[in-house]
Amino acid sequence: MGLGNQMFQYAAGKALSLHKNVPFKLDVSSYEGYHLRKFELDSLFSIQTEKVTKEEAAKYRISQPVKSAWNKFFPNNKIFFYHLPYEMSGVKRKVLECSELVSPAHKKRTFIEPQYYFNPNFFQAPDDVFLIGYWMSWRYFEKFDHQVRRDFTVRPELVNHLRNIEQEIRANNSVSIHIRRSDFTTSKNASLHGVIPITFYLSAIEEMTSKNPSSHYYVFSDDIAWAKENLTTKYPITFVSNEITKTAFEDFYLMTICKHNIIANSTFSWWAAYLNNNPGKTVIAPEKWYNQAPYNYKDVYPLSWKILSS
Repeated sequence: MGLGNQMFQYAAGKALSLHKNVPFKLDVSSYEGYHLRKFELDSLFSIQTEKVTKEEAAKYRISQPVKSAWNKFFPNNKIFFYHLPYEMSGVKRKVLECSELVSPAHKKRTFIEPQYYFNPNFFQAPDDVFLIGYWMSWRYFEKFDHQVRRDFTVRPELVNHLRNIEQEIRANNSVSIHIRRSDFTTSKNASLHGVIPITFYLSAIEEMTSKNPSSHYYVFSDDIAWAKENLTTKYPITFVSNEITKTAFEDFYLMTICKHNIIANSTFSWWAAYLNNNPGKTVIAPEKWYNQAPYNYKDVYPLSWKILSS
């Protein structure tokens, strides 16, 4: 999982540990030998997470009798340990949903996220629990917002060299625009996530400018050439990625210090907007978090954010 997903998982787990007043450990074993993604939180933010050992993690894997029974009878069509009920389809999904009625997820020692939206039983989990899921809602950590923001303080040595552009961004009515393309343009991801059309960004710029007439737009993208070619506007605009910054995390940091944000359907820019500490900020987000996915994502966006059709 990428940075944004790691942050959601950390924030939910940290909130539960604070609520229960118990230690908090992370299982990062899934990143071992995985070359596309790596665990990044310790190296980017001013925190030192405690990691669970393989021996500690193993004792939680035995408490999934429904999956074990299914795999015994259908060895060629297994439900794996980390598979979530709402990611399944057909009979598999029905079986897991029925098991949830008999034995609710939040009462188990291994708490597997049963739904994509906020689970109101989250804080009723056992004190000793292993969380599996995305936990992609601000509602999980809203009561511990201050602690989460503090933990996600950027390591200063990673961004000290950006002082000039940082001063410029802080001095004007800055608005970040995040355009995510690259992996979202593949056929599989385009079908699931969807690529936000340029019309959304143009409408968002007009909406933002109507609220903040002196806006200066700063564009961040993993395809900055496409952004330059397609995002044309009469308002002041600066293309940042690969021009001023050299890494995605430098983009992330600069987006957090903009006064306002226009985000993509991406956890990366979601967190940048969330960590923006401007009390009067305007955040504009696309209506569709997913293009074609059987997930109810009603609790993804904070209530104060402006949602525009995408």
